[in-house]
Amino acid sequence: MPYSHITTEERDFLQSAFALSIDKSIIARILGKHISTVYREVTRNTSTGYYIATEAHKWASNRRLKTKPQPKLGNAELLRDIKKRFKQDHSPEQIAGRLKLDYPGQKNRHASTEFIYQYLYTCIEAEPELKAHFRQGQKKRSKRLSGKDLRGCIPNRKFIDDRPPIVNEKKRVGDWEGDTVEGGGKKGYIASWVDRSTKLLVAYPLVRKETLALVKGAKQAFRKIPKEAVKTATVDNGKEFAAHQQLEEAIGGEVYFAHPYHSWERGLNEHTNGLLRQYFPKKRPLDTLTKKELDRAVKRINNRPRKSLNYR
Repeated sequence: MPYSHITTEERDFLQSAFALSIDKSIIARILGKHISTVYREVTRNTSTGYYIATEAHKWASNRRLKTKPQPKLGNAELLRDIKKRFKQDHSPEQIAGRLKLDYPGQKNRHASTEFIYQYLYTCIEAEPELKAHFRQGQKKRSKRLSGKDLRGCIPNRKFIDDRPPIVNEKKRVGDWEGDTVEGGGKKGYIASWVDRSTKLLVAYPLVRKETLALVKGAKQAFRKIPKEAVKTATVDNGKEFAAHQQLEEAIGGEVYFAHPYHSWERGLNEHTNGLLRQYFPKKRPLDTLTKKELDRAVKRINNRPRKSLNYR
């Protein structure tokens, strides 16, 4: 039976089948695939010990596209370069022109004048000091980039490239992943933190997705965790994590950022948020969620036997 690519629908089926511990040979027969295709899919597109369909699809897509230029908003090096030049009072048009001259043939280091305008205007909310570098009389542009694209504008971030290599082994206690779960209608949130080694979940409710509220909640939540059990935390690029230096003080560990649009770099957190969804479905608003109700769900999740921990 020849090798064939796994489709999105087939990955959804694989996730359900693996969760039910169905034998891979049976899965292969159901899908009409060679068993080696199923094994290859699991080994190449699993990073957390769990097979998650959406993450597997991203891994596979990223692998196919790795020879192509990365999307501009996912190119942290380019975005840093743009802001650096802009703070030197170069206009977006000048920046676009110089990028082509400085990096001939490197399209992943180029950006159009319009993209640079849109990106910089989007960054103003997170970095208001950028306003001073816009020239007077410039045509005002609407913010076409969505609010969540502020993920490229958090200053002084440390990316996971600078994270201690031992974190990747998932054996050391104290390396956490952090994220927020959104309530239905964007009403209320849950801040979730999970240890990469022990799979321990810590969570607390948020009425609003605000930086200071997240930091304050983290400080209270991590008081219960021994200091030696908090070494690093890896988070996404949402603006709620913009005060990462205060967050480091609150939890007592170093904070690192996954690359924009690379949620699989926090795969365990994504999986754990899925477990929380069993108790708090997507359509349910979370603005009235009590700490007591959330603590009850967290306790049930933490007491589940985990296959990755030999069902302990």
